[in-house]
Amino acid sequence: PNSWTPIIGGLFMSKYSRAFKCAVAKQFLLGECSSHDLSHTYSIAPPIIRYWGKVFEIHGSDSFKPHDFAKNAQTKLHALKKMWTNGWSINHTSAVLNFSSPGTLSVWLKQYKQYGIQGLERSRGQPPMSKHPFIKQKSDDEKTLEELKEELAYLRAENAVLKKLEELEQEKHRRTKKKRT
Repeated sequence: PNSWTPIIGGLFMSKYSRAFKCAVAKQFLLGECSSHDLSHTYSIAPPIIRYWGKVFEIHGSDSFKPHDFAKNAQTKLHALKKMWTNGWSINHTSAVLNFSSPGTLSVWLKQYKQYGIQGLERSRGQPPMSKHPFIKQKSDDEKTLEELKEELAYLRAENAVLKKLEELEQEKHRRTKKKRT
């Protein structure tokens, strides 16, 4: 189940929706299935299912909601300090902080050990790419007919690519479903 998940500063592709993660976590916590049974059913690694269960156990229906911890180095450091002062593992700390996966905290820890507080800062390299790099940010009234045609062609191409991607994802899902039966 693929879904677009909002996050501070834009969108990212989440492999599984919040609802799906919560449903699988509930099944696991209620003892309906073991993490290994669920792993075979959904093709998800058992440790991930156990992690989802831990997050759901702590946060309930608020599990896997976006958070502000990635905003700046201070909030990242606060998360690491919370782990150190309480003697928690990366998995437990990530679950308590409602992270979608413990990998985020692992990366922050590695960056902090390697570069200190500067490692937690957002990189100041090349600025993020604008949504449509070759389309000038003018109002529609200011654009020439040629610019409007160019923008329309770009948007149609973008739409076609997104439709094809969705079609491929559905086909992949159908194939994996067929394999299981």
